[in-house]
Amino acid sequence: MTKQFDIQAQQTFEQPGPNPAAAIRKPLRQTLRPWLMVGVPILFAAAGYAHYVSGQAFVSTDNAYARVAKASINARISGQVVEIAVEDNQQVQKGQVLFRIDPKPFQIAVDRAQAQLSVARLRIDGLKASYRQQQAELQSAKESADFDQKDFARKKALVVSEFVSKSIYERADTDVKVARQRIASIEQQIASTVVALNGNPNIDADSHPTVREARALLDEAQLYLSYTTVYAPQNGIVAKVDDLQVGNHLNNGAPAFALLSDHEVWIEANFRETDVTHMRPGQEATIRIDTYPDRVFKAHVTSMSPGAGSDFALLPPENATGNWVKVTQRVPVRLELDEVDPALPLFSGTSATVRIDTRFSSPWWHPLKALLTAGNF
Repeated sequence: MTKQFDIQAQQTFEQPGPNPAAAIRKPLRQTLRPWLMVGVPILFAAAGYAHYVSGQAFVSTDNAYARVAKASINARISGQVVEIAVEDNQQVQKGQVLFRIDPKPFQIAVDRAQAQLSVARLRIDGLKASYRQQQAELQSAKESADFDQKDFARKKALVVSEFVSKSIYERADTDVKVARQRIASIEQQIASTVVALNGNPNIDADSHPTVREARALLDEAQLYLSYTTVYAPQNGIVAKVDDLQVGNHLNNGAPAFALLSDHEVWIEANFRETDVTHMRPGQEATIRIDTYPDRVFKAHVTSMSPGAGSDFALLPPENATGNWVKVTQRVPVRLELDEVDPALPLFSGTSATVRIDTRFSSPWWHPLKALLTAGNF
């Protein structure tokens, strides 16, 4: 009996009782469960809202390209190329000789214009000399006319007294008339000479219109002669020089090759029309250029095109048709780099990816409104 009691007591003693730690964990799980069920969705919603709001401030496009200021080098006169002073893809400085056109025909024109200028000056000097001679002839004619007039008056008195014959009197009268006509003729010649001297007998030869015209023709000929040497209008790199060869005949204004600037560089990004709503000049941007994939360039918006790119196309689209399909248009946006690294030159036409911070964020209720009004106009 005693042995059986001991066995029951031992079994009772060895039977495990309730675990206090487990009792504590069970209420803790029950306590945290409702908070987790509410908090986790709220946390995800907050994260989603933060991502939505932050994402609205940035717009990006990979429809972007590096642009470099390009000048078309052309001849301002027509002629044959006799020298090319640069090579393809060569760096040139402003004022550097690029090529020359045969100057001989233009030098001949300069020599001819110089001769015409000398002739014009001699002509004016001759007119001034003629004017002085005509003045002397006029003075002599007036003195001769005075003498003839006095002789006529004396003979008129004598003919009345019959001391001279009537024929002598008539001859004296004729001499007076001839003297007066000679004075009138000389005065007419003087008037014509004064007109030829532009109304000023003492005019300086270089101030006369004829000489000034000849001088202008000489200046024009010298200008055309200077055009036979073509200089670089700015610093840059020449391209497509091989298209021009010695012996080619260039027409006035015909392009010879291109000169790309080495400092005037920008990025042209074509954003969708829905992306430029909050875009403004001065906003910051980051640019990745395919040429340098590991480099991020800082830039800013400088200007926005006043129209979509299609409006400036050679053949603008005609939307007033029955089979019209709406297509999202692209608006060209110009961006300039904050710093240009000479060690990382940008090549015109290379692709880029642009991301602009518009600093726009919609009100907190905007996502809810968008959901409620989805599908409505």
